[in-house]
Amino acid sequence: MLRTAFASSARSAVAHSSRGFHTSPVSLTVSEKVAEVADKVNKKVGKGLASAIEKGEQATEKTKETIGEYMRRNVKDKASETSSMASQKANQTAAGARKGARDFKADVEKEARK
Repeated sequence: MLRTAFASSARSAVAHSSRGFHTSPVSLTVSEKVAEVADKVNKKVGKGLASAIEKGEQATEKTKETIGEYMRRNVKDKASETSSMASQKANQTAAGARKGARDFKADVEKEARK
């Protein structure tokens, strides 16, 4: 009897001690998986949009610089052209005044000789 009691208690002790702790990996619920995927997609889309906005801002600045340079050149060219035309008109007026003065002098001398 002692033998059976010892064997029986030994078996139960071995059986209880050999039982390992068994766990299964924590699995996410469907809604948690959807939320995780949605979060990842949201972050990627946000980064893409931020990049697109940055590129748009750079293009806007470049366009402003280009238009500004064009306008400066255009205004400078127009001012130069206007100045040149005014100078030509002034020269024509002065030449006309000189010719008129010579003609007047010539007419006065003709009248004086008569």
